[in-house]
Amino acid sequence: MGAHPHLRAASRAAGVLMLLQALAVGLYWAVEHRRGAGRPGRPFAHEPLSGAELAPDEVLARPDGSELRLSALRGRAVLLHLWATWCAPCRAELPALLDLGRELQRDGGVELVAVSVDESWEVVRAFFDGEVPPEVVRAGSPALGRRLGVSTLPDTFLVRPDGTLALRFTGARDWRAPEARLLVTGQARSWPPAPDAPPR
Repeated sequence: MGAHPHLRAASRAAGVLMLLQALAVGLYWAVEHRRGAGRPGRPFAHEPLSGAELAPDEVLARPDGSELRLSALRGRAVLLHLWATWCAPCRAELPALLDLGRELQRDGGVELVAVSVDESWEVVRAFFDGEVPPEVVRAGSPALGRRLGVSTLPDTFLVRPDGTLALRFTGARDWRAPEARLLVTGQARSWPPAPDAPPR
């Protein structure tokens, strides 16, 4: 006996929705690629911030159950990234951002903190097939996003060693672009370490 007509209709609707979402992500990246085609050395889109505002001193959860307090990172530049597994642009850009973060950390200049705003570690672990990268932490509440004025995901901030907000990257970016690395490392090298940085 065949499936109930309502179930077949619901299944078809879910399939169409997934296809539309995949097409939307593909279209987004195609448009971004066309925008950058033929323009080597173009500036990496960002918003300069005044430097008067400190990054919120939130306590974030690591995958192993330990905690990370943002103020413990004072003395180093930090790329503070807010994302979620249910956000299609977040999923599309995250692998390249994690690769860039590891490269920046190897160079000793910038530390990536990728803050998941998902409701539980279970969905984050499932997203990474059980192996959550060490750069990924989780916010226990929406307080961090609210204090940073985040209204859409993804959203990324470059934080100076003294804890002040320097640059903002609202929306997804192609973090594979050479301009991304040049901008972030160039900024980080121009800042002296914070004199009152806590020991690491």
